[in-house]
Amino acid sequence: MKSFDNMAAFAKEYNVPLANIDKTFKEYNAIAEKQAKDPDNGPYEAYGGGKSYDVWGKKFFTNGPMDVNDAFHVAIVTPVIHYCMGGMRINDDAESLKANGDVVKGLYSAGEAAGGIHGSNRLGGNSLL
Repeated sequence: MKSFDNMAAFAKEYNVPLANIDKTFKEYNAIAEKQAKDPDNGPYEAYGGGKSYDVWGKKFFTNGPMDVNDAFHVAIVTPVIHYCMGGMRINDDAESLKANGDVVKGLYSAGEAAGGIHGSNRLGGNSLL
């Protein structure tokens, strides 16, 4: 984790055009503002239910508005498979099912491979850091 007094310092260190960051922040702020004014009528399905103006389904924007002149703490996050949500569809006999509901003969699934205790969501505090 590294601290930057502003996004200009970050942009300089990582050779990213500050104009790109500023444009992204402005787009993010516009989406956040729409979501705050009309949270139930966005054109996209929101993660966890409801509607969103964000194409990825984000509906809570608690840390805005974003401004390139603000200080930021930045961490490089490398994605890894830490856990998987959902998994194979199975029947009561633990037989794996195809998308159309037919049994995949000889293939059985259980535990996290079939959703496990997490089901369709997992409360994963710091799984990305």
